[in-house]
Amino acid sequence: MLSSIIDSTKLLSLKDKAYQTIKLEIIIGNLKPGVFLIEEKIAKSMNISRGPIREALNRLEKEGFVTIIPHKGTMVSNITEQEVKDISKIRKVLEPLAAKESLPKISSSDLEGIKTNFLKLFDKPESKENKNYFFLLDKDFHKLLNKECGNRKLIDILDNFGDHTNWFINLFIKNYPYKESIKDHLYIIEAIEKKEEDLVASTIIKHLERITNLIISEIIS
Repeated sequence: MLSSIIDSTKLLSLKDKAYQTIKLEIIIGNLKPGVFLIEEKIAKSMNISRGPIREALNRLEKEGFVTIIPHKGTMVSNITEQEVKDISKIRKVLEPLAAKESLPKISSSDLEGIKTNFLKLFDKPESKENKNYFFLLDKDFHKLLNKECGNRKLIDILDNFGDHTNWFINLFIKNYPYKESIKDHLYIIEAIEKKEEDLVASTIIKHLERITNLIISEIIS
């Protein structure tokens, strides 16, 4: 799979290609927590030198996806219940803030486009392919909520934590009820259309709490 993903990232630098490829493999669960990542093996599979791989792994360590252990190597980070709770707590504070700042600038046409895609997906039968498509729509939706806030640092933090949440979902929830999340997103969109800041915030928080509870229930079961 590594070689197929790299074909779609030809315009990126080698280190960015390596970063995005390894990160995706972690998020979708192909590289499990505790697995050691061998630079030479990854470099060979991507047909690049070890330098960009090393840079990518250093970046992924800063983002919390891998852990570099001196004299041992780099492994995919383990996930704890507390980490899930911590990220959820931060998202519940920062996402409503970003959405509030973005609200006056969110494009009606962009919002309508995502709403239409969610409604079409909701009417389709549940499948792995449709679940994966939901995650793409979910990422686009949260980017729409955050990108107009005018705070690059805030956007980067929320992008990273959003990726972590999807990582947790893929690892711990075998049959993720993504149609329930579509309903959550449609409620958020309705609040945005009404330009009601408090309602936008409360619907975002409710959605994040539901997802967090699902993940934690699977971790402790």
